[in-house]
Amino acid sequence: MKRLSETLVRGNNNFDLIRLMAALMVMLGHSYGIQGGGLESMLRFSHLESFGSLAVYAFFMISGMLVSASFVNQPSIFRFIGLRVLRIWPGAMVCAAFIAYVVGPIFSGLPVAAYLSDARMLHWLFHNALLIDPVGGPLPQLFAGNHLKSLVNATVWTLPVELKCYVIVLVAGLFGCIGSKRRTVVVVALMSIVFTVFANHPPKYFPLGSFFMLPPAYSFYPVPFFLLGMLLYAFRDRVLLDWKPVVALLAVYLVLRHSRFDPVFFYAAFIYGLLWLGSAKMLHRLAPKHDYSYGIYLYGFVVQQAVSSLYPSMNSYLSLVMAVPITVVLAVLSWHWVEQPCLASFRHRNAPASGLSAEASGVSGT
Repeated sequence: MKRLSETLVRGNNNFDLIRLMAALMVMLGHSYGIQGGGLESMLRFSHLESFGSLAVYAFFMISGMLVSASFVNQPSIFRFIGLRVLRIWPGAMVCAAFIAYVVGPIFSGLPVAAYLSDARMLHWLFHNALLIDPVGGPLPQLFAGNHLKSLVNATVWTLPVELKCYVIVLVAGLFGCIGSKRRTVVVVALMSIVFTVFANHPPKYFPLGSFFMLPPAYSFYPVPFFLLGMLLYAFRDRVLLDWKPVVALLAVYLVLRHSRFDPVFFYAAFIYGLLWLGSAKMLHRLAPKHDYSYGIYLYGFVVQQAVSSLYPSMNSYLSLVMAVPITVVLAVLSWHWVEQPCLASFRHRNAPASGLSAEASGVSGT
């Protein structure tokens, strides 16, 4: 057995690989709706979640653990905030500009001059580049004839939600709660109560709307998975990971799949299975050297919409085969030209003190 605390050490886990696979799973899940391919296969099997929703849950839970680790192991609040901001915004800004000024003029039904002069384009660019909630909405005559009409980059709705989760960690950390088991339990319990209340009675203040939103094809919410990640980080030295409980939970789920206990064992198997996969030594050799998952997540949907615009009758799997290589190329460019340089520059200018412990500097998520 392996403890979660050991797994969270940099180079000793597969979380980058899981995030990469999750980003591709999002594309797989979207391919059904984008090409009009009917009900997605995971949703048909589980009757609960799609590939896309499970991938988002994975992102949020892993983020809850790693962002908590990042807060504890950063030498200053400024460095923590800077790294969080630079991990999200530069890539999102460049992606928004690419969609507005490259994809838009090519695929819009309007003449280029009319498209570029349309006030809706600048409004969309402003909201998407700054991740102002809500970030959705159409661009002028872009993808108007697709199966998912006028949806441009639907995946980015999770980014403002993710940023608000970072604020939870920041505020909890400022009160000395991150890293403390008892205080983390209190924070997670209070946030769970607040979340439950507002999920059932959505706030009128709209910028908080997506934080409590249950999206289509989701049976649960992403935010509780982030809170669970915070809790798992606090109890990381007590969480044991082994393949046997994964098999047992899957077996019980399959036996009780059509009973009222179905969701309990489904989510339990998913959560523990994800943690075990993160620790599995046999997957270490597959760990990617670079983190392309965010770029795939940013560009995947718009590339799939562009493919659908060109080949509307193509089946979902073939369209996915076409879209993935293009998306990966864009993700590679995003990482090497935008995301990594911004992070590296900030880290270089705000290097931690040389006395930082090896344990602290070696934890993933910094």
